[in-house]
Amino acid sequence: MKANDSTYGHVADAAAGFFDNGYNCAESMVLALAPADGRTPDGIQRAATALGGGIARAGLTCGCVTGAAVAVGLRLGRTSPDDKDAKERAYRVTGSIARRFEAAFGTTECRKLTGLDFNADNPQEELDRVHSEVCAKLVRFVAEAAAEEIAAAESGRA
Repeated sequence: MKANDSTYGHVADAAAGFFDNGYNCAESMVLALAPADGRTPDGIQRAATALGGGIARAGLTCGCVTGAAVAVGLRLGRTSPDDKDAKERAYRVTGSIARRFEAAFGTTECRKLTGLDFNADNPQEELDRVHSEVCAKLVRFVAEAAAEEIAAAESGRA
């Protein structure tokens, strides 16, 4: 199923739009998934900027996954240290997103997914190819999966 064939395809489309317009994968997740009800400050994508490239280009966990984790926290996270239920819900939802991602792509590691070392001098044509052929697909997948998981949690289904 393509992302835009589902109920949550509009979120995948939004994330893909942010990504194609220059935001990194993590920023795109936060922008597409953050609450639209005024609970988040302008510029919230700034919280995810350093997560791109597998955490500051280190090739670790894909920025789509870590950016989705930031968005889950914005939507479902706790506001006091005593709110253990919200903490567990955020962990559960983020864990589910990460497991779905790993099941679909075999890993959550940016360097394995892209085949690139983002700290090396990569030819622009290779960066462009990975952006369009690899990362764009990951952005759409995670945005849709995260939107589904968040909606289920917000409605009490998860």
